Amino acid sequence: MSCLSMLHVNRKARNQLKEIPPCIELKCEHGLAISSRQRSYKVMLDKAYECFPCFPRDVITLRTNQLDTCDSRYVDITPEIWDRVIDWLKTAEVTRRTLPDGQPAPSQVDRRDSSTNDKITIKVVLPSGKIQKTEILRDMQVDKFVADVSQTLGERPLAQFGWIMLQGDRSFRSYNIGNGDTITLIPGISRTKKPIIYLYSPSDIDVSVKLSLIPEWSLSAIYPVVTIEDHGQRLEWNVRTHQDGSLTEHNSGLDVSYLFWEAEANLEAFPLSPTSNPQPVDTFNPISSSLEDMDSVVIPVGKVAVYLDKSLKALGLHTEARTSFITYWLPSILKHEYIALRFIPQAAYERAASLSIFPQPDVVTRVSMLFKGILKEHLANWVNAQKQAERDVDWWVDVVGVDPVRAGDVTLFRVLEWGGTEVFN
Repeated sequence: MSCLSMLHVNRKARNQLKEIPPCIELKCEHGLAISSRQRSYKVMLDKAYECFPCFPRDVITLRTNQLDTCDSRYVDITPEIWDRVIDWLKTAEVTRRTLPDGQPAPSQVDRRDSSTNDKITIKVVLPSGKIQKTEILRDMQVDKFVADVSQTLGERPLAQFGWIMLQGDRSFRSYNIGNGDTITLIPGISRTKKPIIYLYSPSDIDVSVKLSLIPEWSLSAIYPVVTIEDHGQRLEWNVRTHQDGSLTEHNSGLDVSYLFWEAEANLEAFPLSPTSNPQPVDTFNPISSSLEDMDSVVIPVGKVAVYLDKSLKALGLHTEARTSFITYWLPSILKHEYIALRFIPQAAYERAASLSIFPQPDVVTRVSMLFKGILKEHLANWVNAQKQAERDVDWWVDVVGVDPVRAGDVTLFRVLEWGGTEVFN
């Protein structure tokens, strides 16, 4: 494999470079990851190994085809030239070094693993955050391991090695997983559950309701059932509203109380990356959504129901909506010791799940909650969130950006939606 030992950057490229991005995209046969840009070659290799631990650390290398001297071919980047090319790279390929004859470079890790028996001890990070050691066979398929773990957890998780989502039909050996390596279990695919849409109008009218999701989402369940388009990301309901709040869906003739949809994150198309930065509070993405100490509240599980009822009432939800919201999420909440939660700004939620309604409503209220379980021993990381739980719940009105007075005005054509997502990162 040829190596990049000298650099030629044309003037056009120099003139076009105005600002060096803080991150670089790393890719390999297993997928993509975003990492912070490091001037130290050694530190950059460390970051690459964190993302793709399937490559032994002592033989991992970086390649590029983005420079003039590459002639569109992938070539190795040597340590002495790294500092001179890093500013010009948007993407680097992570791979295993090869010898001049094209064979993979030998690794001390390979020798270590081949000298032992087929049993290895790995660290398993459970969805709760607890870590346990487990002995497995290197040739065990991931599916068998996940099935065994599912019996204890009561749900089927996803298995992640570094940044890589492990495929069920492959063995641990095929990912170069050895003694002491860490496997992280993620509780299934993150789903935004039970968004339900109420339509209230002073008189009976025909209404079109269009829902469009960003590519990171796909609809997983809807009711009433209508045609889903654009790879599971768009639909339209046509209904007639009634003054008692009920709806009649024109296509099926069904009488319903509300419109219902659920969506799941497209992890295969947009896989998780442990090196991604926390999401800004004014944006929402179902894959990278997070809760932080500064934007959330943390509450003992026994106080969550009362806190939610007060908050939802302040946000404009009527009694039935509040009761349905709390009773739907309560079983998931009760699995934890403490809960961190926050409500998503309506404008950010709208950009991820756009609602287009005709005739245009007088007021639209969309309330969506993110929450996650917190262990008692992790409370020290949530000092501010615990203090914010003591604040008057009215502060969520400004965060979400709703008008509860207009939302309760029965003379207006009003839309109310509520839903939520349990976050496992």
